[in-house]
Amino acid sequence: MKKTKIDRSIDTEALGFQVRESYKTARTNIAYSIFKKGCKKVAFTSSTKGEGKTVTSINVASALAQQVGTKVIVVECDLRRPRVNTALKISPTPGITNYLNEECSLKEVTKDTKIENLKAITYGAIPPNPSELLASEAMAELIKTLEKDYDYIIFDTPPIGVVIDALPIMKASDGVVIVARNNSTTYPELERTVEVIKRTDAKILGVILNRVKPHETRKGKGYYSRYGGYYKTETKD
Repeated sequence: MKKTKIDRSIDTEALGFQVRESYKTARTNIAYSIFKKGCKKVAFTSSTKGEGKTVTSINVASALAQQVGTKVIVVECDLRRPRVNTALKISPTPGITNYLNEECSLKEVTKDTKIENLKAITYGAIPPNPSELLASEAMAELIKTLEKDYDYIIFDTPPIGVVIDALPIMKASDGVVIVARNNSTTYPELERTVEVIKRTDAKILGVILNRVKPHETRKGKGYYSRYGGYYKTETKD
């Protein structure tokens, strides 16, 4: 009998479409999870580092910015391990730390990206006191100022299971999205993350699960969907 060779290669074009559609689904769920007029503020966090938090937050921000007339800004709040500038390929300085220390203007730290209607504020410099800066009155005033010009503010915050710098930002946000990584984030880690966020009285919008292969979707849903209003699968960070 003649052997038939089975093509086990991945259809990258179809895979890319699936990824884009996943982010659009997340975009829709976020929009319908926050019932308010005006600017919507969303904080992204994770249990630990390396779970795809920054790339996920930027991809969701990009999906939001693709809507007609929607202005979005990503604000770097992970001041211990900043990655927004690297992901968007923009300069890290001047940034939010410079602005909060009154070293430059808001215009100077607000950077254009290659994505239309999407701007970003990077970190500037690694500060010795990130928790104090994010909890400062200057940070609260910055958020109020940005609310006037943008439809969405996306905060890329530190992993809540590692440091508590992000708690003031979560309190100021309309909702929090937890990013987890398939076959990496553990159930106890996720549970601790949820409990910490709940203690701040912040609203958990849902969990976005990264690195999920198409055939694992149902398995992933059962594992994580209890923690929020929506579920998201990804094939890559």
